[in-house]
This record gives sequence, C-alpha cells and structure tokens, in this order.
Amino acid sequence: MKISGFTFIRNGILMGYPFKESIMSALPLVDEFIVVVCESADQTKNELEKLKDLNPKIKLIESDWKITKKSGTILSEKTNLAIQNITGNYGLYVQCDEGIHEKDYEKILRVLEENINDKNVKGFVFDYIHFFGGYFSYAKRSEKRFFYDREVRIIRNDGTVLSWGDAMGFKDLNGVKINIENKNALPLNVNMFHYGRAKNPADMYKKDKEMERLYNFQIINRLKNWVSNYDPRIDKYIYSDFGWLERIDRKNLDFHPAPFRELASKQDWKVDDFKTFLKEKKGTSQFFKMLIYRIVKDSINETSNAYKKIRAFLKNK
Repeated sequence: MKISGFTFIRNGILMGYPFKESIMSALPLVDEFIVVVCESADQTKNELEKLKDLNPKIKLIESDWKITKKSGTILSEKTNLAIQNITGNYGLYVQCDEGIHEKDYEKILRVLEENINDKNVKGFVFDYIHFFGGYFSYAKRSEKRFFYDREVRIIRNDGTVLSWGDAMGFKDLNGVKINIENKNALPLNVNMFHYGRAKNPADMYKKDKEMERLYNFQIINRLKNWVSNYDPRIDKYIYSDFGWLERIDRKNLDFHPAPFRELASKQDWKVDDFKTFLKEKKGTSQFFKMLIYRIVKDSINETSNAYKKIRAFLKNK
C-alpha cells in the first residue's frame, strides 16, 4: 500500500498559514507529499525548498494563480493539479492549515489497509476540530453555523475522484459527491485539527479580507470600496458570545499534533481579546452603507444560484 500526501499553497507566510507544521504532521503517514506551490508575494516557496531539503518525500510543483471564476473554484483547480501528480493507492489531502495527530496514525493505516481492495470506497472521512481565536479554544461539535463537522480527506487514487468547488470536498466523474451518505466513503473516526482561525484578532481580520476578495463577484468588491472601512467581521461573524467554544488548558500542549505544539506555546493573546478588538464605533453612515451592501450581495448571490440551478435543470432535460 502506497499513500501520497498532497496540497497546494499560496502566500502561506503572508496569510499566516502553518503550512510547514501541516505537512510535517502528515509526512509519517505517506510515501510522498506533493505540494503545488502557487505564485506568491512572500517567501513561501523558499521555506518549502528548505523543508524539501530536509525531507526527500516532499515534491514541489510550481503553478500560477490566475482567477478566471469566483466562488473559490481556483482552489479545486490547484487541488486537482496536485491529484494529477500523486502516485499512491490513496491520496491524503491536508490543507495548509490542517494537521493530523500522531496518536491516530496507526488507526488510519489500519482502516486504509482493510479497504485496499474495496473499489466502491472512494474516500475516507475525518471528524473536525476547528480552533477559533487561538490554540486553546475550539468550536463545540454542536456549532454548525460556521463550521463543518466532517470532510473527506483521503481519496482512492484510481482516476475517478476529483476536487470540486472551493476544494472542501470531492466528487466522482459522474458528479456524485464522495461522502458517507452516498455510501462511497467510510468514517475514520479520527480528528483533523483545523487551525485556519487559530489566530490573533489582527491576523484573523487580514485573512477575512483576503478570502472575501477570492470568493466574491467583481460588483460586490466594488461595493466594498464604496463602504468606508469595510469590515468582513461584521458581515460574517458575531463574536459577542463565546459560549459555543470549548476551552483547553494551556498546559495541555499534547492535545495538539506534535508539529503544532511550539506554535501553541507561543500564543500571547486570549480568545476574549476579540471582544475588545471589535469595540470600534461605526457611524450611522457606515451602518446604512453596510445594510445596502448586504442587500445587494445577497440579491446577486441568490440570482447566481438560481441561474446555476436552471442551467443544470435544462442540461439534464
């Protein structure tokens, strides 16, 4: 049995992604690790070259970053580029803000070995721990407003499984989603640790602004320029109550995968600092501009979704 790790990365340093820790957490499980390195404005490529020199399993593939569509489809395009270059029986997809705990290696390998000959199983599903506001607070399992609770992160590499949309999931060549509900994926009953929002308030704000640019239509981005001091935190999250978070003792660094423990030990802020960070007064003009922005954005997105559904319906007639 051969396992290939794969991912893609762009502006990993600027965006504060723990991409080196992410890759290191998966390396013991794989025979090779393919990284699509997209053109960046920082030293991400140089850091990966250093990591590659220390770990011969790592293979780097350079790529451009030309966005021709919105809704994050470039993310699945780069993921599929990585899939095209893996050679294992299985592909382990670890996004560059995710990590796997070493205590789960043995169980993962056992499940994969047991199903190596079952061609009907196209994927394997991880449960998720979503850190928020730091390394010592994460979303409760019941919190699904903003957090997915499980995703396929291992695929059968038989040429029939592709990433789609914003690279959160996979489909087969007929467009059927790979998931437990469709009976073409199995649960691993182990956790994927997601660190995408384990950031201090300022870095979280910077990431939100970048992701908004990636996902939205041009007219929506123009509206943001009109809205003075546009703030994606207002648009997406309400941080007024942290009752939906589980807290971890700061001394319990072993809760994290080994490569992430040093990062966790350096946290010098508290999740409650977000409440202070958000106490920025917004004037009446700002409020009404945000209201207009929300109405227009929702209308555009609803129209776009309706158009896609009609087009799909007509295509199947």
